[in-house]
Amino acid sequence: MSKKLKLTDREWREFVFGDLFDISSTSSSIDKKRLTGTLGNNPYITRSENNNGIDSFIDKQVCYSMDEANVITIGLDTQTVFYQSFPFYTGQNIQVVRHPHLNKYNALFVIRLIKILVQKFSWGSYGATLTRLKRGKLFLPIDADHLPDWAFMEAYMKQVENELLSEVLPKLEAQLLEHFITLGALDDREWKEFYISDVFTRIQRGKRLKKDDHIEGTTPYVSSTAANNGIDGFVGNKEKVRIFSNCISLANSGSVGIAFFQEFEFVASDHVTSLHKKGIDEYAYLFMLPIISRLSEKYSFNREINDLRISRERLMLPIQTDGTPDWEFMSAFMKKVEQETLSDALRYFKLKKYKQMLTGGGKMTPFFMEDILYIANGVRLTKADMTIGGNRPFVGASEVCNGVTEFVDNINASIDKEVLGVNYNGSVGFSFYHPYEALFSDDVKRVRWKDENANNKYTLLYLSTAIAQQRSKYAYGYKFNAQRMKRQIIMLPSQADGSPDYAYMEQTMRVVEYNVLKTYLNRVNKTENE
Repeated sequence: MSKKLKLTDREWREFVFGDLFDISSTSSSIDKKRLTGTLGNNPYITRSENNNGIDSFIDKQVCYSMDEANVITIGLDTQTVFYQSFPFYTGQNIQVVRHPHLNKYNALFVIRLIKILVQKFSWGSYGATLTRLKRGKLFLPIDADHLPDWAFMEAYMKQVENELLSEVLPKLEAQLLEHFITLGALDDREWKEFYISDVFTRIQRGKRLKKDDHIEGTTPYVSSTAANNGIDGFVGNKEKVRIFSNCISLANSGSVGIAFFQEFEFVASDHVTSLHKKGIDEYAYLFMLPIISRLSEKYSFNREINDLRISRERLMLPIQTDGTPDWEFMSAFMKKVEQETLSDALRYFKLKKYKQMLTGGGKMTPFFMEDILYIANGVRLTKADMTIGGNRPFVGASEVCNGVTEFVDNINASIDKEVLGVNYNGSVGFSFYHPYEALFSDDVKRVRWKDENANNKYTLLYLSTAIAQQRSKYAYGYKFNAQRMKRQIIMLPSQADGSPDYAYMEQTMRVVEYNVLKTYLNRVNKTENE
């Protein structure tokens, strides 16, 4: 299982800022009074502390050159530090920080440390100058070679981003739906107020289950969290708990008033109340969610929704001519929302999902290679010692022919099959899947999953793609040796418990293989019919 990355997972070392980064004043700064043209698409960066330093968007400036993307900009006197992902023009007194390993995520990691550095500059005797900036020192996490661990910084900031998004996105989605229901074409409906106790046929609170009493399992445990549809873990408890399904879970405390539809069976904590209505479908439940969630506006951590208060709460619902809730309308309305409002989004996310399947999907999680992989050495076999002309492939540090450089009749301790051969020398970082029995050079590592049940053609091909993403950081003079390979971080799709999602990897590569074969066979058939 992948553990959450912590800053203490790495040793840290001091670096002189100017020795590690290329720091210079912008090549072609522009006084705002000299800007030409009208509003355009090119960012104009100043020492502003707002909008990532962007003062405005301007036309192309004929007499000035743009600074490149993927850099950090610093306004020394205003102590503003930002990452710039696009080419830009600058105002005066902007410094640009460059490094070949820089990207959005590790830049965001470094920016926080740069801000600490520039805070020591003042308007007095120790003013902000380029020379003083270059002489400043940064503490950065380091790898086994005592160099900045760019991969760790990137993975850590991606983890931070994922944590933030997991909290924000459900709230935004619920907010969007609430606006849609409130502003949608509902003026032609008559509405009426109902007590919650009259709407639902069963209202029951969950039962207390202390953390120490949790049994590991696969049943969702729903508590008062606002994230992950209220799911706070997975348990195997069957006795002395309350299990519900096909209902709304309402948080009584914690994130008070937050409501989710729970289609599947779940164990409810004592901080959650199950609201069940016999005879209605998923869509009618979804219609009520934003209405029920408005309870969060009147309750708080210090004013929980107890059983008595729930019984007194009321909901506004559309009604039929006889004055009863119009469940059919609510269901039909939400189906329309799903069909019309979400259709464009679904098309977008289906395309995005397919693209994700080529590079990773679902929730991507950082893993140290040594935590999930067996890494074994090859064996040195010189040209002079080879028995050429046999049927056994010899895998060398090549990037062509699937890494096979010769066919031999030799045998040694490196003989293996159903593995990846990963080059740590020569064509560093290239890897190939070998289902057949082969010998492996001492320049090639043999890699397979520690979970033996996960080892197959498709998961190993996916792994090869993930390893290839790290290829650019290694070279003939900077080998992908055993120690570096063990501590290399790779990004893989994960399951809810944080372990690698091998089924997802396999499915991804099967889809890729299917599409390639389909394209090829269609082309062949078309050629034959011409």
